Amino acid sequence: MRKTSIAVTALLAAAAIAWAGGDPWKTKSMDQWTDKDITEILQTSPWAKVNVPTQGAGTRPDGMAPASGSTGIAGSKSDTAHVAAGRDPQQNGGSEKQDSAAANSATYSIFWWSSRTIRAASMRKAVLKGTMTEADAEKTVANVPDDYMLLVQGTNLQIFQHRGEQAFEKAAYLQLKKTKQKIYPTKVAFLKSPDESTVTGVVFYFPKKGAGDEPTIAPDEKEVDFYLQMGDAKLYTYFDPRKMVDSKGEDL
Repeated sequence: MRKTSIAVTALLAAAAIAWAGGDPWKTKSMDQWTDKDITEILQTSPWAKVNVPTQGAGTRPDGMAPASGSTGIAGSKSDTAHVAAGRDPQQNGGSEKQDSAAANSATYSIFWWSSRTIRAASMRKAVLKGTMTEADAEKTVANVPDDYMLLVQGTNLQIFQHRGEQAFEKAAYLQLKKTKQKIYPTKVAFLKSPDESTVTGVVFYFPKKGAGDEPTIAPDEKEVDFYLQMGDAKLYTYFDPRKMVDSKGEDL
């Protein structure tokens, strides 16, 4: 009897250790996430690709490392800041060649922004900073987006600043590994600084349903690639939907 009790205790202790050391998006509720948990979600989770350099579209970005310092998720609600397509020569100076060179030398972070996990991490960060209430954070996360949304941030976004949202509507797409089908964005929206003067992030909206009301990303899809052309610079990364699962199930 004593041996059985010891064995049960050991199993419970091992389970507790495994639970404590598991992925926070699977083992903890949003209101229990610490700053460390948020950093892990925004830097190393299946929904986050950070420090991605530009490269040839056919090259897989191996060895992507977590960003140094804090990863800042832009929280602006500026979805209506439309700018005419093409570069405005009078806006912030620069040339197409300079924009392409800057884009090519920058590194980028790409987040699957429609994910409740990523949005919850951003909202939880605001709660811990005291800029949002717990109730408002939960309400925001509960509002499920109608589209798949990918957020691109980078060390230099001047090419977006100069050329405007419409110029990038045909410059990006998702590609499914199984069928090779390409999914193009229905909208591109800039996130901006509080004074509206600087682009801090670019959100690409992709449809969840196809023409026949079928899901654009099938439940058995193994990989979704993201491509973005920025002048002469090409940005590429990939996501594995099989790993994009939280305690509630699939999270795209």
